Amino acid sequence: MKRKAFLLISLLMCFILLFSACGGKPSAETPAASSETPSDNSRNAGKDTLVIASLEIPNTLDAMQPLSASYLRRLGAAEALFKVDAGGKVLPELAESAKQINDVTWEIKLRPGIQFWSGKECEADAVVASLKESQTEDTSAASYLKDLTFEKVDNTTVRITTARKNMQVPLNLSVYQTLIHNAEASYDSVDNADYTGMYKIADFKAEESITLEANEKYWGDKPQIKKIVNNQIPDEQSRVLLAKSGEAEIITDIPTAGVAELTGSNTVRLTEAPSANAQTIYFNLSKPQFQDVRVRQALSWGLDREELVLLGAEGQSSPITTWLGANPAYPEAKTAVYGTKADPEKAAALLDEAGWTADANGKRIKNGEQLTIRLMTWGSEKALGEAIQNEWSRLGIDVQVQHVDYSVIEDARKSGDWDAFIEAWGTFGDAYALLSGQYSASGSANYGGYKDSETIALLDKLGKAAEESSRKELALQINKRVAEQAPVICLYARPQIVAVSKSLQGFTDHFRQYEYLVNADLKFVG
Repeated sequence: MKRKAFLLISLLMCFILLFSACGGKPSAETPAASSETPSDNSRNAGKDTLVIASLEIPNTLDAMQPLSASYLRRLGAAEALFKVDAGGKVLPELAESAKQINDVTWEIKLRPGIQFWSGKECEADAVVASLKESQTEDTSAASYLKDLTFEKVDNTTVRITTARKNMQVPLNLSVYQTLIHNAEASYDSVDNADYTGMYKIADFKAEESITLEANEKYWGDKPQIKKIVNNQIPDEQSRVLLAKSGEAEIITDIPTAGVAELTGSNTVRLTEAPSANAQTIYFNLSKPQFQDVRVRQALSWGLDREELVLLGAEGQSSPITTWLGANPAYPEAKTAVYGTKADPEKAAALLDEAGWTADANGKRIKNGEQLTIRLMTWGSEKALGEAIQNEWSRLGIDVQVQHVDYSVIEDARKSGDWDAFIEAWGTFGDAYALLSGQYSASGSANYGGYKDSETIALLDKLGKAAEESSRKELALQINKRVAEQAPVICLYARPQIVAVSKSLQGFTDHFRQYEYLVNADLKFVG
């Protein structure tokens, strides 16, 4: 999840948020995280209101803005045509069914009688308008939608024509970036937001709290819990305290350092569903120090990923050496190309070949300049950044870690003034959409400007491949080629640790927990 993390806000301000995040509402909804056992009042209030504490909440109600869609979906406010269950199976959501007519044509049948919150019918015209707007306005949706053409057949049928044969259309339309919204709405206020979800937004304070209430006109199973309050709690220890006290029922973004404190808790259980999400270092390939592939390879060989898992993730993950290594469908990619332990001799030899030789003090110098890398981290990745700094410093590299708000990374990408940063993208889904989004010349997540003719040719073949076996083989070839060229360095599957109250029943562990946090079956027990 990648929204502004208020890391410069003091601990004092975090506790102010804990008390007042809902604009002066009772402390049962905005807990103070001050004791091990919640009061009877907070416990009773919790039976009517689900309190969620997160590192971040939506920064806007507009799903066209970066990653707002994921927050809206995980809270049950917005839906897509399809969804993915915890086992990875694609299921209908707003769609009733999907039928492949021929190699390039699908027909999606919509569930009848669905309405947006405003009362507008969610029929074929509205669905087509929503998907077309996402296609043109949401850059993060581009890799999933760019090869699709949408048209209305009748009020409950949408025809989709694909630019490539045998595309996995339902899988593409299950990702949060493709959620269905009323394209005619303005989304400039709570009253003007218009989605279809089982929870309707009742109150919103950007970067502070969002309150949702059950949508009484919801088309599907009505949620058993009538109200949700999601508070933004940027301080890691404050979230751990909330979990220990029991004053919030779901606490996301538990730092790995907090696992020991919460293990064996009487109030919560920890869920650590494996995440198909690759923790990755992205390089700005326009910078001179990264333009020699040998330097990038040396940086990858110079990392001890097993040590990084221990220091950066408190052992709550396992190493990966390629991007698809985080996808359970590609076990052979997990430790391909590089080792999980560092090979400093190979790294040093590559740096020597690239002209970055060690001086008397062990510093890597070329043309009188030391090899320097500014590495930006954000959120809970400070320890990981420092561990990387330590390992690369052993090679004689000057590594400057900057732990910043995510907006600083976004601004740096826009200006081009950056060397490297850490980010994690999901690796589950249609292989062509995922890999082209990361590694095609125009890919929305190709932050560093990677342009490689062999990768482009393989992507073209993948886009045209009809058989699943061929698609998998090509995906692995692309994955290997990218790892060898090292425009990015993959480290481990990003931990997604959530604390769930033992009084809450129905919570589903999911490898896409950032999308599927809330469901209609949640209820309080005991």
